[in-house]
Amino acid sequence: MQMGNLCDSNRLNKFLMIFLFLIITISLIVFTGTSVLAQFKTGSAVPDFELESLDGKSYQLSQYYNKQDNLLLFFVKNDDSASIDKLQELITFFEDYQPRESYQIIAIVEAEQDNPKIEEDFNSLQNNTEIPLLILLNENNPIIDSFQIKNYPTILLLKYDLKVRKEFSGFSSRQEKSFYQYLSFTFTKQNSSSSSGCEGGVCPPPEGY
Repeated sequence: MQMGNLCDSNRLNKFLMIFLFLIITISLIVFTGTSVLAQFKTGSAVPDFELESLDGKSYQLSQYYNKQDNLLLFFVKNDDSASIDKLQELITFFEDYQPRESYQIIAIVEAEQDNPKIEEDFNSLQNNTEIPLLILLNENNPIIDSFQIKNYPTILLLKYDLKVRKEFSGFSSRQEKSFYQYLSFTFTKQNSSSSSGCEGGVCPPPEGY
């Protein structure tokens, strides 16, 4: 009888250990996969911050309150060529799409190491386009650091009142497709084409909108 009780007790302890392990594992996955997502949900306000541009001028986010229909905060690392390439792709999208709505793109560069060549590349990106693009450098700004950006690029699409419309963190091929579908739904194409599949320049909402 005692042997049977001991076996039952061991099985219960084993079950509890497995259950606890699963709970801890799931919690870690959720925690590590959630950074800006937990802080900036749709409709939440983004805290004001001040950063310097490539030419040393200071800009505050609040300067753009009610100045455009949409504002994109694009977080990129200066030593991450993949996220820099994604910024170039975003620039190309807006150059081709030419939306009717007013907008501003602010690229926030996480400058973890001083690299004049990379700063030169960002200057080239900014100077070789006519879209409204501003590149700011983040060097341990506590407000920006509080965003806890872990995946690059991370993009916050803000409304005119600087409240979050949508957040995209990291780009798998599926996430990237969803992002550009969302942009095509949010913005109206200046010169719409009947072959685009978007009636009157307005695309249908992406999946999960």
